[in-house]
Amino acid sequence: MKLMTTLATAFLLSPLASFADGHQAELEAELLAFNDRFNAYAEAHDVDGIVSLYGEESLWIAPKTPPAPAPVLARQTFSFLVANEGSISHTVDHLTISDDGTQAVMIGDAIVLVEKAGLDFTGTYLFVLEKEGDTWEIVADMFNQHVEE
Repeated sequence: MKLMTTLATAFLLSPLASFADGHQAELEAELLAFNDRFNAYAEAHDVDGIVSLYGEESLWIAPKTPPAPAPVLARQTFSFLVANEGSISHTVDHLTISDDGTQAVMIGDAIVLVEKAGLDFTGTYLFVLEKEGDTWEIVADMFNQHVEE
């Protein structure tokens, strides 16, 4: 009887496990599309597009400075990039999604080139994202620049 109960439980729960796996894959695809949208906005020099990815209360956490409002500093940073015909792109190297699918942490490389300003470096970015309805938004943007050895 115990074997029958175990088999019945496994049979009944297997669709739930498949659903969770499918939902996880869907969330990962959404977040990878979010990163693709960031890169597309950056390539198109669309400052408003990039700023639209940030929540109104989001934080910009830069090295050696206290956290500040991200939308304002994102606009300043990406406007500088555009004015100087620079480029930035992100990879996604690590992605962690909360069990309920409403929060995520995305970590990867940021590749920056602004020849007019003498900038050419790779750094690491970390986004904390929250899902608002059907839309992901950045609630914290933290980054650093790798030091050449």
